[in-house]
Amino acid sequence: MMHVTGRRISIRDLRFTGIVGVFAEERSHQQTLSCSVDIDFECPPDREPTFTDRIQDTIDYESVIRDIMSVSAAQSPMLLERLARLIAEKISVRYPGIRSISITLQKVPTPVKDIFAESIGVSITFTPENPQ
Repeated sequence: MMHVTGRRISIRDLRFTGIVGVFAEERSHQQTLSCSVDIDFECPPDREPTFTDRIQDTIDYESVIRDIMSVSAAQSPMLLERLARLIAEKISVRYPGIRSISITLQKVPTPVKDIFAESIGVSITFTPENPQ
């Protein structure tokens, strides 16, 4: 028999708009943002989704996507780092058993005048203080 030693939900390059930035020109309009997320989590043995095949026994990535987009729509932080924390907090409250949430947020394209990069961003890994 195979044992599950870890599980991860991944979302790559989710595109949405939001207001994030320090400078007035960044805050004057919606920017395209990209978000990639890795969520490492545990499940109780009696709710192991590789056996149960039930969405309620795992993390529903559609709900995670909606959480990311709703946080971005409701908040206008100065820093991508703050937006990443707000997203991680919302996800960790919804789902028990999360061990870590790694979030990469990028501004696409870069909003900095005369800087020609495909994107600029941050990557942060959060660990809940009291994993459930």
